[in-house]
Amino acid sequence: MSFSFVHIVNAVAESENKSLFELQKLTFASLQKAKSYSNYTIEQAICYHKDYPVEHKSFVHFPALEKSIQDIGAFNNKKKLPLLKDILKLAYDNSKADYIIYSNADIGLMLPFYNAIGKHMEQGHDAIVVNRRRIKSTLNKPEDLDLIYTENGKDHLGFDMFVFKRDLLPKFILNNTCIGIPFVGNDLFYNLFCFANNPVLLTQQHLTFHIGLELIKDWGGSDLKNHNYREFRKTTKALLPSMQIAKFPGAELGFLKRHLKWLMNPTISYPEMFICDLKQLGVKRPAKKNYDPNYKKQSYYEWLLKKVNFD
Repeated sequence: MSFSFVHIVNAVAESENKSLFELQKLTFASLQKAKSYSNYTIEQAICYHKDYPVEHKSFVHFPALEKSIQDIGAFNNKKKLPLLKDILKLAYDNSKADYIIYSNADIGLMLPFYNAIGKHMEQGHDAIVVNRRRIKSTLNKPEDLDLIYTENGKDHLGFDMFVFKRDLLPKFILNNTCIGIPFVGNDLFYNLFCFANNPVLLTQQHLTFHIGLELIKDWGGSDLKNHNYREFRKTTKALLPSMQIAKFPGAELGFLKRHLKWLMNPTISYPEMFICDLKQLGVKRPAKKNYDPNYKKQSYYEWLLKKVNFD
């Protein structure tokens, strides 16, 4: 089965963010290597705000973005951060690929990323969200890629890699969240799990990486963070009539366990999950998938391994 993908990344100019500009060299190198390894048709594209042009000969350049968060309101942070919905529309308007991939400029790809995503699509998924793996900060250059590929990394809760069928985009409800600030991406996650027929969240697969082991990082300023949170909640409230709880991660768990996970997960808007779940308590839930149905749990040895392993 043959699929085509367009992968769009909002590139950063050196004058805009020097540290991220340096880090995206590693990101772009990983994208190029993953493309060369892929069996699918991959179009890799960059976009940027018109005031911060970026040149890269290996990527398609989509039209410059005219709008930024500064056109939405007055904020202490004066950076012209693009709106997520504008980036996705660029990919939709400028490519006819079957699937759109969106990720951040600091998210690298493991070598088999595109092939693995393609296999999931062949299995019937029309939307995928991938949790990143955190890699130690000393591996931060393109020449470190081979070592990065060997790192197990650590898991992370954040949503920063999205793959979805292009036909889904016109259905989305996306408000004015800007990239680079917390809560962006959470709104896209909800849209995918509302409108895709067979979405999946991949939490443990080592398909992407992010340099740095921190779980929480305060950046961008509280006013932008509060703005994104309000826009995210506007989206989830508007999506509530379209939510089918059985499609969301955790729906297959017991009542208390799933609600505890939804409540504690900072990427989830719990009020909508609670309302939707209560309204749909009688709906059949998917069976919990075993990682390996032939594996017989060996709790003692799993515990022992964690204690004696030199890590």
